[in-house]
Amino acid sequence: MLNVRRKLIEVALPLDAVNAAAAREKSIRHGHPSTLHLWWARRPLAAARAVIFAQLVDDPSEYVDVLLSDPEKKRAARRALKRARSTASAGAGPAGGAAGRNAAAGPRPLDQPRDGGAAKAADLRALGEMVAALERERLFEIIRDLVKWENTTNEEVLDRARREIWQSWRRACAVHADHPRADELFNRGKLPTFHDPFAGGGWLPLEAQRLGLEAHASDLNPVAVLINKAMIEVPPRFAGRPPVHPDARAEATLVDRTWRGAQGLAEDVRRYGRWMRDEAERRIGHLYPKVEITPGIVRERPDLAPYAGRKLTVIAWLWARTVKSPNPAFADVDV
Repeated sequence: MLNVRRKLIEVALPLDAVNAAAAREKSIRHGHPSTLHLWWARRPLAAARAVIFAQLVDDPSEYVDVLLSDPEKKRAARRALKRARSTASAGAGPAGGAAGRNAAAGPRPLDQPRDGGAAKAADLRALGEMVAALERERLFEIIRDLVKWENTTNEEVLDRARREIWQSWRRACAVHADHPRADELFNRGKLPTFHDPFAGGGWLPLEAQRLGLEAHASDLNPVAVLINKAMIEVPPRFAGRPPVHPDARAEATLVDRTWRGAQGLAEDVRRYGRWMRDEAERRIGHLYPKVEITPGIVRERPDLAPYAGRKLTVIAWLWARTVKSPNPAFADVDV
């Protein structure tokens, strides 16, 4: 029998922060995975990261006893509860502050006095709800930092999120220690594996991997498969390794550098990509001549006036094939 625990996503999320970060991503075009290929149903990375985190982390209402065992958290909850009751009392009006305090503490049976066991139970319940609320807000702060684009590769922020995921997982493992397949299903040393069978552009498995999970992706579309290989399959193979490009190995500033994640692979991609571009230009560049902006071109395109007399690199060449017209009356005309 599995002991299902409520996850943070089932209770609440800081949606304003997630929505703002997701909307901001639409304008980011440098360093964003979407530049690999414009996918028609791309999920914002911020939303993917927040949803996966909130699905893996327990809601604090599931471990109130653990929270109350921490003296500091308990004191903070008492202070917050006292402030809440004072506010409720001040808003109760001339009818008396006791009604406000009782409302804040929770309902009580009419046949029991205020100072009885029911009152203590209500106070304890209110304290538990408050300590859970404070802990939930702490998790919200992690999400608010997590969804910011500038924190995408911020290891300090990511480590905070990973620690919370590990804590929830180990609580689940402890609860299911007597499960007949505990060694297989509830391994304290290994997080659950993430699999997206319809991965598309790969945003979900990418963010799962960033949060510390082993990620697998699959899709019928070969373009999607290529994107996922480039994002989540190839980079981990070279994680923490230095670049292999001879020039990079010869530069003193790079030799002594610590290479984190796929930084070494990225350096090789930049250098070998530059080499391929330069080599292609050397071999076939003469087939793609620059275009001189003549007075005639400027007359047709006034917007090019600032470039008159200059030779500009062509952004794209469109090749067209010409054939003789299939119309017998114009058999000598190229179309």
